[in-house]
Amino acid sequence: MTGTLIRLPSGAVVDGWHVVRELGNGGFAVVYLVEKDGQPHALKVARHREASGDDKQTHARMVREVTTLLMLDHPNIIRHRGYGYAEAGNMYLALEYVEGWTLAEWKERKHPTIHEILKVFVKLASALSYMHARGVLHRDLKLVNVLLRKSDGEPIIIDFGCATYTLAEDLTEEGLPPGTERFRAPEQFKFLREHRHEHRARYAFKVADEIFALGVMLYELLTDPRPTEHNPRRALNNPLVKPPSACQLNPRVPGLLSDLVEHMLSRDPDKRPVDTEALRRELEEHLDSSGAEYMMPAHAPSKQWQPEPSGVGKPMATPPGTPAPRKVSARALVAGAAVCVALAAAVAFWSAPGDAPAPLPGRSAPSRILPPDMSPSPPSPASAAAMSPAMDVGQKEGSPVKMPSPEVPPQASLPGMRKKASATDCAAMSLVAALAAGCPGSQIRAESFVCPAGAARAMEDHLHWETGDRFFLVLDDRHAKSSKVWFTAGAEVVGVVPKDNHDRRQRELAPVGTRFYGKAYYLKKGRFDGEPEMVVRYDRVKLPGQDEQPICFVVQVRSFGFKEGRVQANNYNAGGVVDRWP
Repeated sequence: MTGTLIRLPSGAVVDGWHVVRELGNGGFAVVYLVEKDGQPHALKVARHREASGDDKQTHARMVREVTTLLMLDHPNIIRHRGYGYAEAGNMYLALEYVEGWTLAEWKERKHPTIHEILKVFVKLASALSYMHARGVLHRDLKLVNVLLRKSDGEPIIIDFGCATYTLAEDLTEEGLPPGTERFRAPEQFKFLREHRHEHRARYAFKVADEIFALGVMLYELLTDPRPTEHNPRRALNNPLVKPPSACQLNPRVPGLLSDLVEHMLSRDPDKRPVDTEALRRELEEHLDSSGAEYMMPAHAPSKQWQPEPSGVGKPMATPPGTPAPRKVSARALVAGAAVCVALAAAVAFWSAPGDAPAPLPGRSAPSRILPPDMSPSPPSPASAAAMSPAMDVGQKEGSPVKMPSPEVPPQASLPGMRKKASATDCAAMSLVAALAAGCPGSQIRAESFVCPAGAARAMEDHLHWETGDRFFLVLDDRHAKSSKVWFTAGAEVVGVVPKDNHDRRQRELAPVGTRFYGKAYYLKKGRFDGEPEMVVRYDRVKLPGQDEQPICFVVQVRSFGFKEGRVQANNYNAGGVVDRWP
C-alpha cells in the first residue's frame, strides 16, 4: 500500500496513538511523539513522495525495519510497540520513547570518566553481539544513533532504517549499502574503487564493518572534547593515512585501551576483534582491571562545552549546533542604513530582556535544532518554512527517536541580556524585511565566494566528487520536475535527484534521493542574450542514509521571466562541482 504523506496535527489519532507533536522528519519517514494509555511513545510514519525515491522501496524499507525489530528484544536496543497503516496508507512503526542524550551530548554535558565510557561500550558490544547472533546488522552505528537514557543511564541503540538481516531483500541500488561516510570501514572504499566499472557489484556488509564503526565512536569520545560541534575531523578510514593513536591525541587515554581502539580501527579487517562477542570480552577485561587512570574524565571539563550563568565570568560558550551568525557585507550595511532608523523601535522591542525575536509575517518562530553528528549547521529557522518538509531537523533521516537537548538555555532568551541595535543588526534586519516584502532594491546577486569550510575535503574524501562533475537535479523539490518555477532571490531552496535519473556516474556519486541545500540568486545581465540569468549555489548535500556534507555546487540556467525580486526558470537542470564561483 502506498499513499501521499499527510502531516499529522497535534490531537490526531492513528490506531489509538494520540499525536502530541512532531519530533522530526527525514527523507523516508516522519517521527511523532504520541501517547497511548497515558504513556509516551514515538511513532515513525513512512513518507511516500518523489523526493524519497520509489514509493514501493520506501514501503519496503519500513517493512524491513519492522521485521528487524520484531527479531530483537534486548535492554540496550530500541523496542517496538506495534505497527500498522495510517489512513493515507502509509505504514507506521511505534517505538518506545527514550528521553535522554546522544552519546556525543552525554560526553559533553556529563564529563564521564574513561571507566564510565567503557561501561557504556561493554553494553553496546553486548547488544551488538546479541543482534549479530540473530543475523541482524545495524549498518549505521554512530554517536547520534545511541541514546543515554536519563532515568538510568542505559545506552539504547536506535534507528534501524539502514539495518538488514540474513536473507533480507537487497534494497541497495548502488555499490555500497546505506550508511554514514565517516563510519564506513576502509575496505568499503577499496571495494568501490576496484568495482567502479561493474554496475551490478554490491558490497557485502560484515560484522567487521560494525566493529570499525564502534571503534570510530570510541575514538571520538576519547579524543574529541566537543564531539557535537561541526568541526573538520580526521578521516579515520583513509586507506593510505593511518590516524594517530588515541593516547597520542589525548594523554589521559591509557595505553592498553588506546591499543584496543587501534585494533578496532585496523585497515585490515582480519586484525580487528574476530566478532562483537570477542570485543565485548576485551572491553570487559579493561573494565575489570581498570586502575586510577580510568577514573578521571576523558577530558578536563574546562575543555568541554558547558553552560555558564549569564553575566558571570567569561562569556557563555555557543551551544553546540548553534548556526554561526551570518556575515553582512559593506554593501548590505549601506543599503540597510536608511531602513535601520525605521526599525530601531522594533529592534528595541525585540531586544527586551527575556523576549525572543518575534517572527516576520508569514514565518514561523525560531526553534532549537539538535546538532546532527558531523553535519554542517542546519538552515536558519526563518528559512525553514520555505524548504521541503523532508528537511533534516537534527538526526539522520528516519531516525526513530529525537530528543530536545536538555541543559542548553537558548541564547536569545538569556535573562539580563539586552542587545543594542548596532548598524550590523539593523542592516541584517532590513535585508531580511526587504526580502520578505519582495523589495526590488534588496535583490541578492551571486557574488564571488569561497567554498564552505571542509567542502574540498568532504567532496574528495567522502563523496569522491571531482571539480567539473555534473549532476542533474530538480532545483526546488516543492515543484514538479517539468515546471517553470518562480525563484525568489536570496531564498533557501532544496534540490533533489529524481528517481528517473539514469546517468551511471551520477547514480554512483549522487544517487536518487540525494538532497542539495542552497540559495537562489540572479544576474541582471546573464550570458544568454543579455537575459536575466538564474544561479543556485548549493553548499550542503545529503546522500540517502548519510549525514550532510559541505560542498561547492553551482547550477546556472537561463531565466524566462523577472519581476519584483523573482526569477522564473526551468526546475530541472544540471549543475557542476566547483572550487569557487568565478
